[in-house]
Amino acid sequence: MTIKFTQYLRPDGRRRTVEIDRSPEVEALAVAFIVAGGWYECEELTTGHASLTACFVVDGESQDVVIELCMNGPAVSEHVDKLVKHSIESLEKERKKVSETL
Repeated sequence: MTIKFTQYLRPDGRRRTVEIDRSPEVEALAVAFIVAGGWYECEELTTGHASLTACFVVDGESQDVVIELCMNGPAVSEHVDKLVKHSIESLEKERKKVSETL
């Protein structure tokens, strides 16, 4: 199963969509985050690290709500799983915050 990320390419930040294969369980969590209005982005930094972000509109502004950094390579898959799981936790916290203000 795949999760779609917007990848920013060096040197000028061009965008392309990439799909990262993960387990059906992780993909289901990612779909829930995306359906709620979130999205995922990634880029390779000049240090050789991969930056993975979960983004969401908070208080009317697009924000990175979860960030995972790792060396670009085999470790990326494990960090995608962490990113997705933490993005759901972030979404639940935001929903709780909104419900408390109502």
